Amino acid sequence: MPINWKLNTSNKGKFEEFQILFNKHGINLNYSHTDLKEIDADPITVIAHKASQVEPFTLVDDTSLDITGEKVGIHVRWLLEHLKDCLNREAVWTVLLAYREDKNIFIYKGAVFGKIVPKSGDRGFGFDPFFMPKGSLKTLAEFKPDKFNARAQAVNAFIRNKIYKVVPEINNWEGPWQ
Repeated sequence: MPINWKLNTSNKGKFEEFQILFNKHGINLNYSHTDLKEIDADPITVIAHKASQVEPFTLVDDTSLDITGEKVGIHVRWLLEHLKDCLNREAVWTVLLAYREDKNIFIYKGAVFGKIVPKSGDRGFGFDPFFMPKGSLKTLAEFKPDKFNARAQAVNAFIRNKIYKVVPEINNWEGPWQ
């Protein structure tokens, strides 16, 4: 029996993008919104904790942006106001997609290398207008084909069952919160 996958997110734009990506593979993606308080940790721990807080077989994602000389990582929301200070720096956009089955978290990864550029384009959301993938002459807000889309890469890894990591669920967190 096929699983009816759903994505838990509060970002409607992100859900719509994931829905399109899954539809390309013949999978109808449903939506859920359980407000998850996010921990402040490395990306693997953050995604594992998120997946531990929702129903089994509910997908969660987490985006990080690593910029040369900056400590941004999972704190992308903070970064949006400061991107103009990071122009021409190398960056890596990473998306982790995960779900829980039994007591294990299955994680899939997509990553795109590029650089931070002056704002250009009006499509997309978040840092899309500032991120120019390596090999492209346009920002993600101007043109976002799947080969330059970390979400598409994470979905493709999921579809092909190219697991990045399997980690145990995290139910008790005593560290800092975002």
